[in-house]
Amino acid sequence: MIFEDCVCLAQARVIAGRKKEPHICTIAFHEPTEQFLRFCLPFRVDRSPDVKRWQKFAFEGNKDELTNDNRRETWHYGSVLGKSQSASQREQTILHNKILSQYQYECELNEDKSSVGVFIPARGFKLVQEHLSPNDPSDAKELERCKSMADKGIWYPDFKVKVKGHRLADGTRKSFEKTVVAWDVYEAIRTGRSNPFQSIYGYRNPYFIIGNLAAKRNAFIVVGVLSAPDGAIERNAINQQMSLLPCN
Repeated sequence: MIFEDCVCLAQARVIAGRKKEPHICTIAFHEPTEQFLRFCLPFRVDRSPDVKRWQKFAFEGNKDELTNDNRRETWHYGSVLGKSQSASQREQTILHNKILSQYQYECELNEDKSSVGVFIPARGFKLVQEHLSPNDPSDAKELERCKSMADKGIWYPDFKVKVKGHRLADGTRKSFEKTVVAWDVYEAIRTGRSNPFQSIYGYRNPYFIIGNLAAKRNAFIVVGVLSAPDGAIERNAINQQMSLLPCN
């Protein structure tokens, strides 16, 4: 199937498994249908990914070669058929409005069996870097992946980035904690070229692109952090989320 008029919104850090080559999980917005799409871009150390965030492109995808991933938004990546310049500021403003109009609570995403969505935090959230512990079974698995990725010549962090804060749900302020897998955040840390946490804190109207895992459908992680134009969140997202409370 051919998908034209796509825009790359978010990309996860590079990862590889025992049966899967290194790849970057990518979330795009398909403008003709106003739907989210997910696919894995092959990663090679000696070249840039086929598409980058905000780049407009077309690609060929299919469901036939997917193995254990039957999520509605997921497609097997065939190839990029064409790409153009990044979306202009005006085009990005229009896209933010369309993206935010997709907003649902996580319980609604789960009920609809949606695997990609939008999350709007209250101001005052914190990003933290937590080192992996070999005594924690899940961390130990990640540390094994660090070694396996290093053998492939690919840097994989021996830490996690998490975002912690509050949001409003049904008029009630609730705390949240989510793992952040955004590639640009980890690349900034790896290269030391900038402080990604301070950059995100400087966003005027931050919101998250979230996705779940094929093996764990009811838990969402942060794949990308975007900053909306003034007023876009209020105009387009569900009203209960709008009276955001500052965090103490």
